[in-house]
Amino acid sequence: MKLYDGVLAPNPRRVRIFLAEKGIDVPLAPVDIGALEHKSAEFTALNPDQRVPLLIPDDGTRISESVAICRYFEKIHPEPRLMGVNAVDKALVEMWQRRV
Repeated sequence: MKLYDGVLAPNPRRVRIFLAEKGIDVPLAPVDIGALEHKSAEFTALNPDQRVPLLIPDDGTRISESVAICRYFEKIHPEPRLMGVNAVDKALVEMWQRRV
């Protein structure tokens, strides 16, 4: 598993915070956005959208949106629950995510 990460960008930061709150350690692959590494042919081959973060689990699936990556980790590491337990909690989390 590898998380392609743009250190200064807000969306990868959201994923790093989520992982830290869950106590999950994932190998990071830094992508220098200032040097336009996300536009390189090598990164574009991984993610045609040319955006970070990008998670590649061991099965090779590519997950490229911060909320999708957080949902993935919530499912495979359910404790502590950070995306809500019941319908109201889940709705509130979804609402807060849209505000960021």
